[in-house]
Amino acid sequence: MKKYPSSLPFPFSQAVEANGFLFLSGQVSMNDRGEPVQGTIAEQTQLIFENIAKTLQSCGSSFDKIIRITVWLSDMTHFSTFNSAYGRYFPNGFPARTTVVSRLAFDLDVEMEVQALA
Repeated sequence: MKKYPSSLPFPFSQAVEANGFLFLSGQVSMNDRGEPVQGTIAEQTQLIFENIAKTLQSCGSSFDKIIRITVWLSDMTHFSTFNSAYGRYFPNGFPARTTVVSRLAFDLDVEMEVQALA
């Protein structure tokens, strides 16, 4: 098992690699200093995917190796807008996905957790 430490000031690994799989910690809309970034659902989704892409790349993986995503939305009224933003990142087909509603850290509206092939 290999752990990829977070560069953010929080006590977690950015990702853990085990048996050929990468398990990324939940991603919310944050800048490089670990500060939450508010914005529209589309803007939060874009920043989250930018951060996921950086993490995958640092682990030697990429978007085409994502096999599962869990999505948390602050409210199901965001579902359609989120789906429009989300769909742009998977032109070659979608990974398995679960979407749930929950109150999120920092009062943000989107959080995503990714599992991918290493």
